[in-house]
Amino acid sequence: MEVAGDGSGHAIVCKIDSAACAPLVPSYTGEYDTTPYNFPADSKASGVQVADEVCRIFYDMKVRKCSTPEEIKKRKKAVIFCLSPDKKCIIVEEGKEILVGDVGVTVTDPFKHFVQMLPEKDCRYALYDASFETKESKKEELMFFLWAPEQAPLKSKMIYASSKDAIKKKFQGIKHECQANGPEDLNRACIAEKLGGSLVVAFEGSPVEKEKKTKTLSLQCITVICSVRAKFEQPK
Repeated sequence: MEVAGDGSGHAIVCKIDSAACAPLVPSYTGEYDTTPYNFPADSKASGVQVADEVCRIFYDMKVRKCSTPEEIKKRKKAVIFCLSPDKKCIIVEEGKEILVGDVGVTVTDPFKHFVQMLPEKDCRYALYDASFETKESKKEELMFFLWAPEQAPLKSKMIYASSKDAIKKKFQGIKHECQANGPEDLNRACIAEKLGGSLVVAFEGSPVEKEKKTKTLSLQCITVICSVRAKFEQPK
């Protein structure tokens, strides 16, 4: 018996030697079924759609057709996206944006302000127009964020994770992606690492300090250490 397929999982074709199978299946004629099997649509993707406004905002941020000073001020520096109430569409979250014209006027530190806009107990997608400097030049490049904090409901994490490909397919050409699970993933050193590693010397006008990652001992580890120490310190 030979089994062959098209590699996509849609059809399986079996070729059977009629002579070998004749004693077992006398009526076999040597023909085989090539009808593709169509898997249910809900098994291929989450089914979440992306609103046209989301695509338009991405295009405007990427292409940067703005020319006059007033148009430049209206260009978006950062914008946050969320799922619609029925969880069927990715939309722009109302009021969750930073305009280029806001920087230096109502917003002192755009990235810090961006981080503060993210909810503590729910997930979000976001675009951020990062301004940074390498050892050779100044750059501006878009970053895509998936924000999935530890305190977010498990169902929300699953929906946002399974729907990420839907929005990423609309954001063609983005070089940098960051999945953050807490504020510690959004410090300047982590973002600089995503943008270019050690080559990045400044981010949003401030020098990048290579922060050392420190780990605190858990209560369980401390308890074990204390118990071991007490055992050695017991009077003999």
